[in-house]
Amino acid sequence: MQDHAARQPHLRLAGLNKSFGATEVIPGIDLDVDQGEMIALLGPSGCGKTTTLRMIAGLIAPSGGQIVVDGQDITTRPVHDRDMGMVFQSYALFPHMTVAENVAFGLEMRHMGREDIRARVAAALDMVQMGHLAERRPRELSGGQQQRVALARALVIQPSILLLDEPLSNLDAKLRDEMREQIRSLQQQIGITALFVTHDQVEALSMCDRIVVLNKGRIEQVGTPGEIYEHPATPFVADFVGRSNRLGAEVTDKRRLTVSGQDAGPTDLPPGQSDLRIRPHRTFLLPDGATPTDFVLTGTLKRTSFIGDLIEIHVDVGGQDVVIEQSTRKDHPTPPPGASVRIGWNAGDMIGFRGEDRA
Repeated sequence: MQDHAARQPHLRLAGLNKSFGATEVIPGIDLDVDQGEMIALLGPSGCGKTTTLRMIAGLIAPSGGQIVVDGQDITTRPVHDRDMGMVFQSYALFPHMTVAENVAFGLEMRHMGREDIRARVAAALDMVQMGHLAERRPRELSGGQQQRVALARALVIQPSILLLDEPLSNLDAKLRDEMREQIRSLQQQIGITALFVTHDQVEALSMCDRIVVLNKGRIEQVGTPGEIYEHPATPFVADFVGRSNRLGAEVTDKRRLTVSGQDAGPTDLPPGQSDLRIRPHRTFLLPDGATPTDFVLTGTLKRTSFIGDLIEIHVDVGGQDVVIEQSTRKDHPTPPPGASVRIGWNAGDMIGFRGEDRA
């Protein structure tokens, strides 16, 4: 990926903000998106991600700020003059039209010739592997097939930017996995710039080049999936993206990390109150005689949950719950509830925030 500051982005949001009456829902968003990037707008319900996408699409008028595409300010342009395709959460297919007619609708509104429409529709349906169902109506399609028709309808107009508003949320888990791969593969094949709104961190991490984490209308962090997951900039990002153990701790003047009154080991964190995050799959149950990790605590095993390829182990450490995820192995029995156990983790897997920064 090229340096975003080195040249003009394909899409730029500059101070984009929105208020509904006296309620400010988006104080101001600044974001540059490169040509061909797929960007996730990730956050919980009500964080402003769909409102942001709809402002970009022209479906909602901003209260202030700019939307710039290839150096052209399009903030006040109508929807049909923005050269964008949108896939809605509900798919929004016309029930009285066939698949082919649904896909052709946008081209007909642009007064394209009949033969050109027929060729473009056939190409778009083949792209999403739906050509053989061109004469069916939406009610005769599965959820995944409807989703692909909606995607073909958005792409057939050959937009410069593709906007997707939680298009997978109505699908079952297995179909979501399949459609994630298909959408990402198609986006890379075409090379289209895409913004993907989701509250599902797996979708964001697996599909997108960069992730924009939103919280209460503000950007908490922008980065690659690896940067967001491994180096969260704020406690909110650490808690929202991936699973984390959250431990209140204190660092003594001698740089010793203490958790619930236990000395866990030496640390480079500054003295004072600290708010720790450690991923469950990077927290270990230490058998007797095991080589210690950088930090070690003693606790009481509360319960275990069998989740197929994983066992989830809950350990009480002075009133703080620590979750451990470890692979299931027949030759590694888990101690029973009530047993005293040692847990550990390594310094490189721990993220520390100052106590006053707690989410």
